[in-house]
Amino acid sequence: MTQTSARTTYRISRPQDVIDIVNNHAALRSNIGIVLIALGGILIDAYQAAMVGFGNKFIAAEFGISPGLAATVNASVLVAALIGGLLANRVINTFGQRKAFLIGMGLCTIGAAAVAFAPNIWWVLVSRVIMGFGLGIDFPLATSAVAELRGTSSKKSGSSVNLWQMGWYVSTTIVYLVLIPLHLSEVADGQLWRYGIFIGAGFAVLVMILRYVFIGESAMWAARVGKYALSCKILKQRYGIDASVGEQIQQQPEGEQKVKIEGAYSILFNQKYRRRTILGCIVATMQAWQYNAVGVYLPLTLAGILSGGLTGALTGSAVVNALCGVTGGAIGSLIVSKFGARRQSMFGFAMVTIALIALGLLATTNPWLSLALLGSIIFFHSAGPGGLGMTIATLSYPPSIRPAGVGFARAIMRTGAIAGLIFWPMLWGALNTQAFFWLAIVPFIGFATCLCIRWEPIGANVDAEDEEVLALIESNKQSR
Repeated sequence: MTQTSARTTYRISRPQDVIDIVNNHAALRSNIGIVLIALGGILIDAYQAAMVGFGNKFIAAEFGISPGLAATVNASVLVAALIGGLLANRVINTFGQRKAFLIGMGLCTIGAAAVAFAPNIWWVLVSRVIMGFGLGIDFPLATSAVAELRGTSSKKSGSSVNLWQMGWYVSTTIVYLVLIPLHLSEVADGQLWRYGIFIGAGFAVLVMILRYVFIGESAMWAARVGKYALSCKILKQRYGIDASVGEQIQQQPEGEQKVKIEGAYSILFNQKYRRRTILGCIVATMQAWQYNAVGVYLPLTLAGILSGGLTGALTGSAVVNALCGVTGGAIGSLIVSKFGARRQSMFGFAMVTIALIALGLLATTNPWLSLALLGSIIFFHSAGPGGLGMTIATLSYPPSIRPAGVGFARAIMRTGAIAGLIFWPMLWGALNTQAFFWLAIVPFIGFATCLCIRWEPIGANVDAEDEEVLALIESNKQSR
């Protein structure tokens, strides 16, 4: 890459040149609104997860199945998302960022709309699988897009990626704010989940439109497929960077090259990236397990602790999510550049472990104390490991394998989400508040992992490793 004249003009001769430019420059429009639009699919994921968690017992009653079986059917979205996450790298390399976003959210919209009109449990199952594929594809694309907007060498990139956690709790709060007026308007309790999920499909359409307008295509992807002129155009429009195609590239015929980044998953476990992969996966999985037990089933848990019926449980859930989840996510995003993702995750896991043990001991003594402890779990989860597992995964890999790294971490994370979603209602039904003691094991594992693996991605210039990774992939391909 060469630079010329008073106002710097970059000469692009290879994909790494574009990666280096993006790595060191934030987009002209990369404010919190643009970041949340990029993360929009994750917000839809949060909304639908909370809505289905609320509707689990009503789904079981309507279709004549046990709550455990209903939870298993609902967890099918996580199994499908696991597979979708593993496919995300191939999807973005084939179709590009803009079309991949449409594919992910399109599947989610179709699945959500279908669930709302499901006549039987099998319809729910198929629809949830369709949703899951879309959500699984979307998440790695969203976090990669945010990293590209902010430039991964900047510590602000970690703060921006971690904003998805604050957005997650904004979405779950919206769930309860949607349900409360529906409940008060005398919609039958057993039908609330259908209305809520259909409204979520409308939100997904809005996200698709906003992304298409404000996020657009990836300059890195355009360069990787040989569309250097398009890449230069994106650099100018999005980053205000003057760039032109190098002479040796101009002499080559313009046209899209098929990107083949095969073997990306083997790179995730080589000597250089193994520790990063393990740390990101375990932090993501343990936080998902604890959240899908406590956070998703918060109305169920509060109904067992507080009085006031469904209205009280929904109101309490909205208050806890707004005051503790949103606040924790915002604070976590602000301080992660100072404390680091690993250390902040470790502290959050430690505090959640303590709060869960305290709940096991004290939950039946005072309902307000129980509410405060549940609030502290949500706060320290949100400020700590809740979003940082994906932040660690996003900022630990160069662009060519970033979707694979995030997709793999997200796929493994789904196993924790499945465990929390399926087993917590069973454990709660059998042990009631004593179940908190067993759940405390989960964040303790996360704490111990952060203590042992000392990799810090915040501020690390991983994009500079991209050319090395591509060369390694090519070398591995030739040696087969």
